[in-house]
Amino acid sequence: MKKVTKFFIAACLVGMCNWGYAQYYASPKKDERVLETISVEEYREDGVMINYATKEGWYRVLKKHAQNQFPDKDVDIRELEVGKFKVSNPWGYGVYYGPAVGKVVYTINPAEDSYTKLLPAINKAMQSVPEGSRTAIDQINVTNSMDKETFKDHIIDVILEKGYRVVAKEYLEKLYKEQQDQQSGIYNEKTTVQENNFSAVGYFINVKVTETSIRVQVVNVSTGEYEGNATEYF
Repeated sequence: MKKVTKFFIAACLVGMCNWGYAQYYASPKKDERVLETISVEEYREDGVMINYATKEGWYRVLKKHAQNQFPDKDVDIRELEVGKFKVSNPWGYGVYYGPAVGKVVYTINPAEDSYTKLLPAINKAMQSVPEGSRTAIDQINVTNSMDKETFKDHIIDVILEKGYRVVAKEYLEKLYKEQQDQQSGIYNEKTTVQENNFSAVGYFINVKVTETSIRVQVVNVSTGEYEGNATEYF
């Protein structure tokens, strides 16, 4: 009985190892992005060329090449393809593998990538908005891993650096409430809201971040039409 148990445990461990390696044959996962496809003609470990290697060995070599090429990303290999050939030897024929080709992938991180992709998305969405125009942040939707207020501050910084002016939406809501109070006869004469105060804002900015992309929309306040719409994928 003990022998059976030991055999079962050993089989499970082997299966787990094979499952781990099997991932490099699979297609990229939903949250993975392909950086490029690489190929390796020579199998080298620690600088020493080895004539023949297993499929697992080729996987390690490709991954090491990818890590050297993209040191700032946690990369892996997907859709690995390894050549197969026979070589004669004194004992008959041996099956060997190589060369190899595979796709270099990395797991996207919306919290980090959204900051990188924000500027090009804003550039595209606001390309028809005149410089110096007044804008207001209308809606911001982010993933659970992001701090909404911190990201909002970053959006404002980017818009200001591009030469646009930003009016706080909270200020507009306050103006609207005061204007409603004026119409009802309950208001302070010293803080009377002028009707043209709302015309100070020409465009509303909406930003939405998902697990795979960031979208920036620009709405013309006077017409209600979309002035710009841009999406950048991670």
